[in-house]
Amino acid sequence: MQSFHEAIRDFLNKGIVVGDPLLPTHYAKFDRLDDFQVGFRTHGHTGENLISDTDGGWHCEWYVIAMTGLDDPIFIAAGEAEDGYPVYTAAHGAGRWDAIQIAPGLAALGRLLEALAEVKEDISQFKCLIIAETDPENEYWREVLDERQNAAMSEQPPSDIVDYDLTDYETGSLIVIDPGPHKLKVVQIISTCRGLPLKETLALAAMPQFEAGSGMKLQLRPLKDQLEALGATVEFRLRTESHL
Repeated sequence: MQSFHEAIRDFLNKGIVVGDPLLPTHYAKFDRLDDFQVGFRTHGHTGENLISDTDGGWHCEWYVIAMTGLDDPIFIAAGEAEDGYPVYTAAHGAGRWDAIQIAPGLAALGRLLEALAEVKEDISQFKCLIIAETDPENEYWREVLDERQNAAMSEQPPSDIVDYDLTDYETGSLIVIDPGPHKLKVVQIISTCRGLPLKETLALAAMPQFEAGSGMKLQLRPLKDQLEALGATVEFRLRTESHL
């Protein structure tokens, strides 16, 4: 462990907690890294070595540096120091470990976590940061965005009777009439929201008008606000009005 770069110590000392359960919530102490390897590199009760070269096994170079709120490990490979220690995660409880890279390096992840912590509950800024700093097709970051979106919607207070608007519960599509000056950002957001490959979404954006999402007007409002904040012209249309 003495060969580990100082960047790891700095990352762990900051211990940035954004609050989302899919992001790091518990960090290892640099001088107690072995404590975080229990259950991954070694068995918690017997001390048995769990490292394996088989497919789905825990690799010998993997070291856990943090845990998410769902108890999934955030880890690095000790041999990747020259690359700034790319960061990975893997879902526990699946009977195997399938690593997903979530950041090109510890420094990049640290900067992103700091920025996410600063925007607090601003869902639009949260989305923009992740889309700008990560691969929009990365399954881990898609889950982070989905979880934040669902949490934001579930925390909305019930509307007062005076503010009740029946049209909020109408079903339709959010149509992009003009993507505006930040077309690529708009396309990346829609790609994430619709679960489409970026290339396919770019092809849609070449049309005079295209669908950004569908569902209840109330559900689409955060997406509408986010796209309009980027300068896009969008319009909600009832299901009967458009079949794009």
